[in-house]
Amino acid sequence: MTDGRRGDESVRLITGVVRDVTGNPVPDASVYLTGGPEPYPDIAVLSAADGSFTLAVRADGVYTVQCRTPDGGVSEASVTARGDRPAQALLRV
Repeated sequence: MTDGRRGDESVRLITGVVRDVTGNPVPDASVYLTGGPEPYPDIAVLSAADGSFTLAVRADGVYTVQCRTPDGGVSEASVTARGDRPAQALLRV
């Protein structure tokens, strides 16, 4: 007999900030996943006025986070999502 649950359904968070080369926050950058240990949705979030963002993933592992700024700058970082502590990403463009 099963209880109807399908494995670990908890969410892991990837949080971070997008900053320019001088350290100022970059708002309205598109932030999205380009790699990870599981299939992930093809969605993006926009960084807030302070450059911050949050993405949710379902599996522990290493994820590649990428951003594209309104003026075309691109940055990428790898983070490890594990358990209930958010993984932190710094994207510099």
